[in-house]
Amino acid sequence: MRSLRYFLDIYRVQIKNNWVREAVYRSNFLTSVTVDMIWMVVEMSLFTIIYANVPTLAGWTRPQVYFFLGIFFTSDALFTTFFQRNFWTFSDLVNKGDLDILLTKPVHPLFLALTRWMNITSCFNIILGISIAIHFAPTAGFEGGIRWFLAFFWLGIGLISALLIRFAFSIWVFWTERSWAISKLYYQFFSFASKPDVIYPPWIRYLILTIIPFAFIGSIPARALLYGLKLWEYRLIAIVLFSFLLLNTFLWKKALNRYQSASS
Repeated sequence: MRSLRYFLDIYRVQIKNNWVREAVYRSNFLTSVTVDMIWMVVEMSLFTIIYANVPTLAGWTRPQVYFFLGIFFTSDALFTTFFQRNFWTFSDLVNKGDLDILLTKPVHPLFLALTRWMNITSCFNIILGISIAIHFAPTAGFEGGIRWFLAFFWLGIGLISALLIRFAFSIWVFWTERSWAISKLYYQFFSFASKPDVIYPPWIRYLILTIIPFAFIGSIPARALLYGLKLWEYRLIAIVLFSFLLLNTFLWKKALNRYQSASS
């Protein structure tokens, strides 16, 4: 319990520092919000065009897809708020020797590496994503009421999935020095997360449900809330996420053994 409180105190200080930093650069807040809103409008416009020509898409109605987008936007905004900026600077930890400082701190270096930077401006996107999901929930067939508490659970699954996948793509900087190509590949695959998994061919759907589970970020949570999942799907989620956790833990330990500080 004392250890948990210690980590929470550190995290509270980091939130405060990031909030102060964002308050200084107010124009950055407005720019980030504007860019993210444009991205959301573009994503929704794509399905608006599709549904102008067809009544359903792989069995999903327009309100159901918009509900999915609300869940996806919220899940992605949570990751962007609390973790994304840390991965933008992850290569600097290795190439500039910034990891040296984290390794000397009396706290797990990976905790500091993944939580020291936050994008507070994305908090607005969390509110906007939830608003979209709430607006389309009734027409999408979502029962609402107490089932909204399940939404918090599935948003947590989406956040954890995004964190594990992003880390798995970033850790290779210890072997490749830059890993820009691998990070670029991550964003190419990320486009799969912005559509319901049921619209993809079987082999792509298998890929995003197992090897690179981008469907766990928004599609699976939305489908679980609207339709529910089968028992094998719950087992699949647990197995895939636990496997990614083990893989990332193994790679992190191997990376530390390989790491050479900037001063060596």
